[in-house]
Amino acid sequence: MSIPFAAVDAATIASLNKGEERALEQIFRSHYDVLLERATDRLKDEPSAAPRVVSAAIRELWEERHGFHTSAEIEGFFNEEFRHRARAVRSRMAAVHRFEKSEGVAAHAAAAAPSADKLWGEIAAALHAPILDPAAASKRRREHAAHDAAHHIANVSAPRSFRTAIIVGTVGAVCLIGGYLWAEKASARAAVTQMLVATDATTVVTKPGQLGSLTLGDSSTVRLGAESKIVVVAKFGREYRAASASGSVAINVKEGNKQALEVRMGDVSVQASAGEFAVRDFADEPARYVTAKSDGIRVTVPTSDRTLKAGETVAIVRGGALRDATADEAAQAFSWLDGKLVLRDVTVGDARHELWRWYGIDVKIDSSLLARRLSVDVPLESSQAAIAAFEGGGGLRFAWVDNRMTLQDASKPLPTKARRSR
Repeated sequence: MSIPFAAVDAATIASLNKGEERALEQIFRSHYDVLLERATDRLKDEPSAAPRVVSAAIRELWEERHGFHTSAEIEGFFNEEFRHRARAVRSRMAAVHRFEKSEGVAAHAAAAAPSADKLWGEIAAALHAPILDPAAASKRRREHAAHDAAHHIANVSAPRSFRTAIIVGTVGAVCLIGGYLWAEKASARAAVTQMLVATDATTVVTKPGQLGSLTLGDSSTVRLGAESKIVVVAKFGREYRAASASGSVAINVKEGNKQALEVRMGDVSVQASAGEFAVRDFADEPARYVTAKSDGIRVTVPTSDRTLKAGETVAIVRGGALRDATADEAAQAFSWLDGKLVLRDVTVGDARHELWRWYGIDVKIDSSLLARRLSVDVPLESSQAAIAAFEGGGGLRFAWVDNRMTLQDASKPLPTKARRSR
């Protein structure tokens, strides 16, 4: 029997809104069993990932703590988090299992779920992870560099030719300067990484069927597509001008700041001093995308980088290199910027998920229809147009069966109790 979700009392919700960590811990501990059960249920054949999914959902609850007013909202939040995170986990693990099968590798037996005490300890540690102080780190590097330089000078002070001493000294100085500049750059990257997971970072999230917008501290403007998120570092525009993005996010960068604005998608970095660009990074998709609306948009991946011109769109295959996106990929990834949903020869299974993402329409579908293909080009403002496009493009029919919207084969008669959806 499923464990019921016990109501979270108003006092605890109020404390959570105020940023009191004990309220988060209370919600976690009193609901650990039900959260673990629901995450496991969503993960299906990947139950070992349930504790990790619960931990991520609790940290996300903390980031969005100001937006909850009822117990039902908190329960609904967890249900949505588990649904989306589990889909991403299953997608990633499918590739792992294919490798195991092809290579004859035996998977390790799943470990037992950690206790609530152990998992809360890990969550608390993540919440309290210190932010690297760039100034202190820089001072330590300068002192270390000075010590190394002194040691080097002592070693080369023995009698030798004047020319050799100059060469050695010059090479040493170049190495020290190069190492120092590299360390400065690495420190800045590390600082941003920690600031993006800090509790004082600002997080804005959109749900399925919802678009959003905000203005950053430097007057740059952001548009969020459905089911998307942006995390902005504290005091944005002062020392750092950085954010992380998932889903679909477009930014119009305000010029005049000496620092380039950086948006991260995992190990991908997009930087611009001015102009407009958009990114797309959904965990259940095989690639990330960046499109440039202006010149000078720099995209950096672990193995290379590229500066885009206006109109160019690139794809970054997960774990792979950067390449030009096809016209169909670009249209599907960024049609929302023009207020449209564009799908080009996709399966009904994939199209159904896009219907949920952009319109908030959840439909049941027979497995025999999942591989059927269709194309659509419809406005985001009209769910009726989307339904009509699905019906016309895929030989499908929407109908209500047992109070649930379903997607059926149009060539077959409606069930006795079914009624058309419009």
